Amino acid sequence: MQDRLDTCIEYLNKTKQEKMIIVSGGRGRGEDITEASAMKDYLVSKGINKDMIIMEDKSKTTKENFDFSKKIIENLSNKKIEDLKIKVITTDFHTLRSKVISRKSGYKQMSFYTSKSNSKLAILNYTREFFALISNIVLSY
Repeated sequence: MQDRLDTCIEYLNKTKQEKMIIVSGGRGRGEDITEASAMKDYLVSKGINKDMIIMEDKSKTTKENFDFSKKIIENLSNKKIEDLKIKVITTDFHTLRSKVISRKSGYKQMSFYTSKSNSKLAILNYTREFFALISNIVLSY
């Protein structure tokens, strides 16, 4: 998570534009706070304006991340998600599945800015993503 957040900060510094940031993730088993809350706290501690950060703190899956964030984005912008350019910050191994899921959720103008995964965990992460992607494809039919 920290790598993705540092990549978000890198992107913001690189583009030098104020952007709305949605941090997305609920509370998992054994966690005291939601992922969204932890991400917001981290970004604020690194100097990101707290007013730029919107929390989506109900999701438990990548699909829910996109679906719940979509509602927030559409409500704030008064536009349909397919009419908006959305940048997703994620980890390199998670990009393909994120792209597949976001398209199914109605996102059309997506681009990704990714953090590099830990090379020691690459085989594990890519294998896990492969099976998760297959599961998403099979369960969607």
